[in-house]
Amino acid sequence: MKKICSMLGLLIAVILIFIPQDASARSFFEHSTTTVPAGQTMDNLYVLGGDADILDHVTGTVVVVNGNLHLASTAKVDGAIVVIGGRITQDEGAQTGDDILNFTLDTATQNSLLIGGGLVAGVWAVQLTCSLLLVVIPVLTYLIGGRKAAGWIKRQPDLSWKRQLYLGGLSFIILAAFCTLCIVTIIGIPLLLLAILLLMIAYIVGITSLSYLVGGFLQEKWVPNEWVRLIIGASLIAAIANIPVLGWLMILFLTLFSLGTFTKCLSSLRRRKPREIR
Repeated sequence: MKKICSMLGLLIAVILIFIPQDASARSFFEHSTTTVPAGQTMDNLYVLGGDADILDHVTGTVVVVNGNLHLASTAKVDGAIVVIGGRITQDEGAQTGDDILNFTLDTATQNSLLIGGGLVAGVWAVQLTCSLLLVVIPVLTYLIGGRKAAGWIKRQPDLSWKRQLYLGGLSFIILAAFCTLCIVTIIGIPLLLLAILLLMIAYIVGITSLSYLVGGFLQEKWVPNEWVRLIIGASLIAAIANIPVLGWLMILFLTLFSLGTFTKCLSSLRRRKPREIR
């Protein structure tokens, strides 16, 4: 029963995170004409698969993909203008910045190839960067931390990973509820940044610990070297994370394991402080 309640709470927390909190925020993926009416100022405008009509002021960047851009005589754009797969129509009197980029090919097929190729290249670049970070972060943690980090990493495989996942699930529910509360209240935005920072630290701790744990499965076939063990474990995690279905499960497992490991570290540090005072 406790496991069912934990899973339901985890599912509710995930749904709350991905629900839009601002009803006035418009989607980036408009498939019709998006208009900036007169008397309204926007920071940035992103339109995918539709046209854009600007009648007033845009202080930031304007990006239109697979659509046309119309600048009225009263329009003013301070930032860069990027139009891919469409045309730019500018009325007399419209004010623009220095950077205007327009990538338009002759046929719709060529435009689709340009857009699709750019998206695929961007996804590959992000995927490659994340894979490298999964390998580099544990090694840097072991290198920068010195003896303390090495001793802490060696103690982690002795802990129960099931207990770490359970602690991670509870921590995830608490963190998700806290982030939702911070998003609703404007005052809580600085606390939200602090929560994101703690989550990043938890990821660093969890990736390092899990890499050493996974590398230990191949310890019999390799020389028992901490560097080799850590790099092999991190490489295996990065390889599994790139598999379409298993990758998402691996990310979920890594998130819960990282939060559980970080929570365990905080509790152990809290227990050691009274002993040091005595």
